Amino acid sequence: MNKKNINVLILDDEDNILSSLKRILESNGYTVVTKNRPEEAIDYVRNNIVHIALVDVLMPNMDGITVLNIIKEISGLTQVIMMSAYSTIDRIVSALENGANDFLIKPFDNIELFVSIVEESEKKLLRWQKILSQTGAI
Repeated sequence: MNKKNINVLILDDEDNILSSLKRILESNGYTVVTKNRPEEAIDYVRNNIVHIALVDVLMPNMDGITVLNIIKEISGLTQVIMMSAYSTIDRIVSALENGANDFLIKPFDNIELFVSIVEESEKKLLRWQKILSQTGAI
């Protein structure tokens, strides 16, 4: 699977974050969809294949951990990377315990690190898909 076939969803309530991350990931070959409301992101995951989701922890109406749980319930293979400018040990541990693949602290000063974390999630996804394919599950 090449990156053009990797669908990335970004959920954040800040439009400047959405546009910046979309631009970065598209320039690295990913197909990117952005949403600024959790309900829209969940509907999108229900109706589309999402390989990697970047989800902000703190949003109005619904917190990111709830979104993480719903995404994992809908699509267990989706690699979810949580993001927050207000990181605490409890939030990070909670995200990882609930199935997040990684956690990013905003702002993203190191773009190369950001891209490498997305690429690591892609590698993990491809490994899981291969294992499931070998067992006949997909």
